[in-house]
Amino acid sequence: KVWKRFDNARFTYYAVGLGACGQTNVASDFQYGGGQYCFQMITITVNGKTAQAQIMDECPGCPDEGLDFSQGLFTFFSDLSAGVLYGTWNF
Repeated sequence: KVWKRFDNARFTYYAVGLGACGQTNVASDFQYGGGQYCFQMITITVNGKTAQAQIMDECPGCPDEGLDFSQGLFTFFSDLSAGVLYGTWNF
């Protein structure tokens, strides 16, 4: 199965809790929103740094192909004060 790569995607972060996938998430989790893809692993690259994350929640307010990171994942890439990051992700 071939999955599309999403370039110049918009990344934000959120306060974690009980997610749409039915599990309670903690701020240190590496996760993002996407509903129908619960628990699948993705690879995210921002400014030359790459991390793998597991889909744990959905993000109804995100733009198409945009991701909402846990604070732990966001701070892997940048300080929270950045607010918004742009990068690439794929399954």
